[in-house]
Amino acid sequence: MHLPTPPPLALALLALPALALSSSCSSYAPLPSGSFNVTIPVGSSNRTFELFTPWSEFECDGYCVGPPRDPRPVVINWHGCNAHVPVVAYQEQVSRVEQSAADYGWYAITPVGAREKGIDQFGWNTYGIKCGSVFEDDFDFFDKLLEYMENELCADMSRVYSTGFSTGGFHSNALGCSRASKLAGIAPVAGSIGKLYTSSCDEGEGLDVVSFHSEDDKTVPYNGNFEWHSQPEVTKLWEDRNGCDLLDIPRITHLSATTRCTQRSCANGTVEDCTLIGLDHCWPGGRSGGFETPGSCKPQRGDVDATAHMFAFWEERWQAKQSERA
Repeated sequence: MHLPTPPPLALALLALPALALSSSCSSYAPLPSGSFNVTIPVGSSNRTFELFTPWSEFECDGYCVGPPRDPRPVVINWHGCNAHVPVVAYQEQVSRVEQSAADYGWYAITPVGAREKGIDQFGWNTYGIKCGSVFEDDFDFFDKLLEYMENELCADMSRVYSTGFSTGGFHSNALGCSRASKLAGIAPVAGSIGKLYTSSCDEGEGLDVVSFHSEDDKTVPYNGNFEWHSQPEVTKLWEDRNGCDLLDIPRITHLSATTRCTQRSCANGTVEDCTLIGLDHCWPGGRSGGFETPGSCKPQRGDVDATAHMFAFWEERWQAKQSERA
């Protein structure tokens, strides 16, 4: 069983002809289409991110400027701790999140981690792992990104999502713990949570969570270590946070020779765990990202496509909530 694939953006826009007549976004300053760098002040530093704008040929002819006609969701895509420069280009190669953002008509933001002094290594200071400059507050960076979205983008602030690879997966989990009221969902890939931070995640608002992790991950071990929780423990943490009980029966959303995705819809949110076999420290679905063995992220028949799956999961959960409110 697979999550449903949404209609192409062209069909979705054609289904909403009223949007062409009036715009709820007309008060926002225009921005060009495509991807470009933005720098904002965060504390005493200037921090940079790549912004992808969701304008398409269905809204304008050729090169164009926005804002869109209606508020759009935003996905933040946190890269891993690495020295792949430029880190944003590498993260997009790994994840192709901007490609799915274009398909759905969403904004995408790919932040750049602070450089660790003396070496070309960039990353995040978050729950259970430190990478990059230890003097930067990456939770404050997230808060300032929210301010930018609200002031500069015609963004649907009720639909802000966080994903990330490796250290970026750690940070997505941490933001889910500490900033749940600001997020509609998270999708950590090959990440975890530090055991010393468990109490920070025990209580708070529920959150829609889908995680992706391989049992053969050597860099962030699936079964955890002395410092980090195992993936089953992380999943259990989110199930407890979302108020899951014995009546919330798990269902399989993806089952193959390499992947098993199990989902539980609970009182305060839905939790899905996609467990893979045969992959190293990777972003599943034919992307690159392995660090241990050359070719260890080579696509396997049956692997879940993490990016396509997370977008479909978020869209499904949003539509379900709208139906419940109707």
